[in-house]
Amino acid sequence: MTLTGAVLDRRPRTALSTAIATQAVGMLGLCALGDRPVPAVLFLMLMGGALGPVFMTTQNAMLWCARGRTDMALAANSGLHNAGIAAGAALGGLILSLTDVRTTFLTGGLTTAAAYGVLLTERLLPGRPASAG
Repeated sequence: MTLTGAVLDRRPRTALSTAIATQAVGMLGLCALGDRPVPAVLFLMLMGGALGPVFMTTQNAMLWCARGRTDMALAANSGLHNAGIAAGAALGGLILSLTDVRTTFLTGGLTTAAAYGVLLTERLLPGRPASAG
């Protein structure tokens, strides 16, 4: 998290995209190699290590967007972060009940990779505020 703070000050979009990509790699790695103890632990560490930075970087973005209304931004980010965790757990539970653990990690990894893709294409949109990072 200390590293995220240092990068976040200078390159907020890079910090967010790196955290999301790390999370996707962790889940896709668990899909591919989760049946082996050492890779499973390493990919779990990647996933867990990305959780804090994802929250920190989205919190930073919300504060940039809501200058003067930081109380609402903090509450919105926290609420949406927890709703995302709940939705992911619900989707994972549904998929797990229909298939297996590997498919559950595959779905999570692909969903996270899609979020990464959206984040990268957002940079190409016209009219994006420069102050947002």
